[in-house]
Amino acid sequence: MVIKETTGAVDGTAAGTAAGVRYVALPPAHGPTDRLVLLWHLVGQPGTPEDMATALPLHDVPAWRVYPALPATTPPDTAGANPITDWYAPLVESSVAAVPALLDHLRDRLGTTPAPVDLVGGSAGGHIALLTAARRLTPVRRIAVVNPAVTAEAVVDASTAHHGLHHDWTPAARDAARDLDVLAHTPHWPAPLLVVRGDQEYPEFRPVQDALHAAVPGSRLVQIPGLAHPLVSHTDLIDAEVTAWLA
Repeated sequence: MVIKETTGAVDGTAAGTAAGVRYVALPPAHGPTDRLVLLWHLVGQPGTPEDMATALPLHDVPAWRVYPALPATTPPDTAGANPITDWYAPLVESSVAAVPALLDHLRDRLGTTPAPVDLVGGSAGGHIALLTAARRLTPVRRIAVVNPAVTAEAVVDASTAHHGLHHDWTPAARDAARDLDVLAHTPHWPAPLLVVRGDQEYPEFRPVQDALHAAVPGSRLVQIPGLAHPLVSHTDLIDAEVTAWLA
């Protein structure tokens, strides 16, 4: 597949499509490097690669920072639609499945050699980063997630409480949720983990984030005062924490 270069919406970025996934990439500020960081945006805000690159540019991380796009879908609101099987699970699973091919094409285009990558994401993007590492789809150096989704059950609970989303736990939905459970992978966690959380994070997300932190040896949990679930404030503090973890 050919990667198409275009002019990015953020100054200094390259933009294109690789392995069917649109992305923007920030070049390393300190000269050539083989390091790659993949950073997935949220379903909410920041909700595009360009917005995520603006919110968390990680300028001082000596690596290519690549921001893949999540599939452009919205939660179903029609009768009979299931938010897990018809929306959330396909969004996460397709993004995770694209990672190996995406990395192959990026390395070819950017002229980098295979090396362990860093993974970053917020909310659903954090879920993608965590599952990519947990399933060992590529060697991972470090992981940093911000207000991450950790289980599908927590996503349903938060969506019901805060967004009025209706959900029925069908057998198919429970099967899909089981596959998305990051906590099931913690006994053999592959890489150092940073969890950044706002002190106004969804109450439904906090228990599974705490469980993830407790289950991964050596992981670090940082709480940002005043930060709610969307990454629309305090991004300078988040950027500093993630930069320190990766750099």
